[in-house]
Amino acid sequence: MGDEVRIDRRELMTRGAGALGVAAGAGLIGASPVAAMKAGVGGGGGELGLVGCDHVGITVPDINQAIEWFEDVLGARAPLTFGPLEAGPFVASVVDVTKKTSIDQITMLRIGHSANIELFKYTAPTGQRHDMPKNSDWSGHHVAFYVKDMDAAVDYMKGKAVTRMPGGPFTIAEGPAAGQTIQYFRTPWGGYIEFISYPDGMAYEAGAAQPLWSPKMNGKDSVVTKVPGLLGIDHIGLTVPDIGAAAKWLETKLGFVNPLTFGPFSDPTGDFMKELVDVNPRAVVEQIRVLRNGNGPNVELFQYSSPDQDKRFRRNSDWGAHHIAFYVNQIDKGVKRLQKKAGHKLFGPVKLTEGPAAGQAINYFETPFGTDVELISYPRGMAYEAKAAVDLWNPHDNKAGPRGAR
Repeated sequence: MGDEVRIDRRELMTRGAGALGVAAGAGLIGASPVAAMKAGVGGGGGELGLVGCDHVGITVPDINQAIEWFEDVLGARAPLTFGPLEAGPFVASVVDVTKKTSIDQITMLRIGHSANIELFKYTAPTGQRHDMPKNSDWSGHHVAFYVKDMDAAVDYMKGKAVTRMPGGPFTIAEGPAAGQTIQYFRTPWGGYIEFISYPDGMAYEAGAAQPLWSPKMNGKDSVVTKVPGLLGIDHIGLTVPDIGAAAKWLETKLGFVNPLTFGPFSDPTGDFMKELVDVNPRAVVEQIRVLRNGNGPNVELFQYSSPDQDKRFRRNSDWGAHHIAFYVNQIDKGVKRLQKKAGHKLFGPVKLTEGPAAGQAINYFETPFGTDVELISYPRGMAYEAKAAVDLWNPHDNKAGPRGAR
């Protein structure tokens, strides 16, 4: 690769017992990988019946700007737009915002053949944060898309004049994540997307009872995108206060498994961390865990320490706020079971009966790591589908693929 960066691991990683990562499956809490598989992970999320990740929701400063950027740069399609939802007790109770906060617009985007992106435009007269989180902040997050050819995808983004982090493409050559190449980009409103590729798989797969899901399992055709070789969302990255507690919550409450753990990463004297992921040069990625539930994009957890780390959680109405939605076949049963296991349910289930989103039912849950989890179901589809040229991606269409599929 012309712009690929291959740095000696000793220059990037702090020394210590964890420097080469944790062996595949060792991050599971309270269950072996085999036991986790028997609980239903990879085939429907066990007791909750999770099919997989349906979408990632992101609150943006200017929703029209964001829609236009995703359409122009990535080739997204936006088949579903609805709202507004007026300020009052209903909105406040459903998404945990103040009673004076309204949802002006919700637009759902499809990019490739994997989970969707849901954009929100909120109006909050008082207290709305207008700064965007860094990747090292507790509300930091990114959306990672799998690309078949990193060189071609990066060259395309250069042609679109997208802000590219100069520390990439970066290939991990050792440890359980060896085999993956990544490249971060910053959006015009200060969010982050990542391209990731691992055409020959990753090292951890050799001993993994249940490998991570990959958009490659849906086939190698690029659809609903302009980026060469982009297949769909591979994972959603979240920076959390306590990675052990966050992983345990996802494992014990939602039935995730954690086949890949690696890190730490740091650069004690140089600018590599700034150039790779746009954080303070002295920031340290203490650990990364990548978890899977069902057949759909994975969740990548980050534990950061950084001199300028913002440790405040964001409300759903703040710029840069985000949530992750998981599809369940039966909303009432799913909500009841998760409430019993986890508590912290917001108002719902809310079942939409009018407008283009009619047919969907949702319920948000608060988590101890600051990112709300949503359960969503639309077993008979949604009203917009009757006239849409391109439908949103449905998690039922995600493929499990054979063990260790590459």
